[in-house]
Amino acid sequence: MSATIRALVLPLMLLALGCHEDQVVNVVPADLPPHRVDGVYSVTGDFEVTIYWRANQENDISLYKVYRNSAPTGTFTLVGSTPQSPYVDHGVTNGVTYYYAVAAVDLAGQESAELSYENVFDTPRPEGFGVALTSTFDIGGDPNSGWDFSAYRTRPSLDVATDIYYGAADGHYLVYAGPSTDIQDAGFVALRDVDFAPPAGWSADGMVEAIPGHSYIVWTRDGHFAKFEVVSRDGLGMVMDWAYQIDPDNPELARRLK
Repeated sequence: MSATIRALVLPLMLLALGCHEDQVVNVVPADLPPHRVDGVYSVTGDFEVTIYWRANQENDISLYKVYRNSAPTGTFTLVGSTPQSPYVDHGVTNGVTYYYAVAAVDLAGQESAELSYENVFDTPRPEGFGVALTSTFDIGGDPNSGWDFSAYRTRPSLDVATDIYYGAADGHYLVYAGPSTDIQDAGFVALRDVDFAPPAGWSADGMVEAIPGHSYIVWTRDGHFAKFEVVSRDGLGMVMDWAYQIDPDNPELARRLK
């Protein structure tokens, strides 16, 4: 006899046995599976994606399972589990977009009936820190004044592969965009908080003032978005941190909100 049938028959059996009003019947509540996980979002990294979510309110949550797919719908594959948020997915390739979902599992091993419903996707991209560019106007400085985001290396200012280059002269500290490349100042904001490249707002003359603590967005001549933050600068050179999206025309550079 199934548990459902037993539950339906139990009151009739008690009635037949002559239950009195003062008798107490203990009813054990059903152990339901966890609710669906909410608040899922991801943060873009270099060969990694970090997935965050809000903790479920049930007091018997054992762990969370993180699923991944190559499309927003279809079959999601389990990539790992963790007792709490966040989860870092290292099994990804830069420039490839991944879709994520999360499920909660209770102490009885029951998994939430539905995966998280947020359309969370992410495209990891390369990044680097502490890159030193010399001033193009300094004697002998030009060979390393430029930066090629796609090759992750310095180049001369006039090299056809140079995306940006640095120049300091007469008290002015400037970053120049290469031919057919756009640049704009995102303001006093940490590099990690520059989420997406905007569709407009590019510098009209292809240059920006290099201000320590400011982040900048670049749209390269071959249709890739990048960003960098000025760590320091002086008359001899500039130090920057950077990130580059190798997926063409993809403006995603950091955190992916739900």
